[in-house]
Amino acid sequence: MRERTARLIGSLLTPLVRVLLPTRGRHRAAPPQPPVLERPFAAKPPAPARICPCERERILQRRRAHWVAAYGIDAAPRPVRPEAVSR
Repeated sequence: MRERTARLIGSLLTPLVRVLLPTRGRHRAAPPQPPVLERPFAAKPPAPARICPCERERILQRRRAHWVAAYGIDAAPRPVRPEAVSR
């Protein structure tokens, strides 16, 4: 009796599920996509700005300081006191 009831319910629910939840596989018939055409006169992205080496080094130092600070380490330069230096 349970099998007959299960088959009956399955035969009623299967078409309903197929209508409400269609499959999305690659074998599903879909309209063909138009070909992607490249624009021949598309604007090129601007060239990166030239940075002098001293400014680049400052940028890298700042990035390192931010990276180290993210982990809770103080990266500020500390002044050297004359009494701390041993001869």
